[in-house]
Amino acid sequence: MLKLLTDKNSYMKKIRLKIEEFVKKAERKWKSLSTKRQRSLTKIFFAGYAIMTILTVIHLWSKDSKSRTILSVGHINNIPKMIKMQHQPLENPANYSPHKTSP
Repeated sequence: MLKLLTDKNSYMKKIRLKIEEFVKKAERKWKSLSTKRQRSLTKIFFAGYAIMTILTVIHLWSKDSKSRTILSVGHINNIPKMIKMQHQPLENPANYSPHKTSP
């Protein structure tokens, strides 16, 4: 059992090390670019992100406006049979005045 746990941990460590290695390699490549190139790539990435965001908002807005339906509200003709009205008449309505305080 302990061997399985250590094997799993070593596998996760290997994955983590590969990810860290990839990030360091990408960072080295980015830093090796000139400042002018970094700025132009940043502008391109931002422009692409902004365009995708705008297109998504427009798509959602147009989809929402097309799919709107107006609910028709009408008179209720009957009460469903499953619902039972439980009404108990008051014995003396004068005793149940809303302005009357309890003694």
